[in-house]
Amino acid sequence: MLHPEEGSLPSGDRAALRRIDLDAPVTPTLWKVLFALDQDDAPDWISENKWERRWAALLMGMAHCAGLHDYDVPLGQALAEAGWSETRFVRLLEADDETLMVLLRRVAQYLASKQQPANWDDMRGLLFYQSGDTAEDIRLSIARSYYRTLHAQDED
Repeated sequence: MLHPEEGSLPSGDRAALRRIDLDAPVTPTLWKVLFALDQDDAPDWISENKWERRWAALLMGMAHCAGLHDYDVPLGQALAEAGWSETRFVRLLEADDETLMVLLRRVAQYLASKQQPANWDDMRGLLFYQSGDTAEDIRLSIARSYYRTLHAQDED
C-alpha cells in the first residue's frame, strides 16, 4: 500500500503519514489506511486512543521507509547493518509507550537515510506488545538479530 511504485496510496497521502503528529494522529489518511486494512476498531485489550496512536506511529515509520519493507531483513539486523549505535538500540528496546513513539520516528528517518530495508512487522510487534511474554519474545528476537549481525561484522 505504501510502496512508491507499486502501492495504492497516493504520494500526497504517504507524505501526510510521514508528517503525522503522534500526539494528535487522527488524519484523513490514517483513517483511509485503517479502513482499508480493516483495523478501524481496537480489540478489547487496548483503548481506541492507544490503538490509533500506535497505528499512526507504525504507518508514519513505514511511510518514511516506503519501498524498504522487507520481511527477510529482521529489524535488529537492519539497524546493525545501518550502523545504529548500541546505546540507541538498547534505549529502543527498553522504551516505554511514549518514548517508543519518539524513537520510532528517529529509527524510520535513520533507516530511510541509509536506504536500509527492514521488516516493519518487528516494529509492529514492539509497538503493540509492550508487556508480557510476547513483548519479551519480540524484544529478544530483535536483540538476537542485532547482536548476531554486529558479531558477524566484527569477524569480517
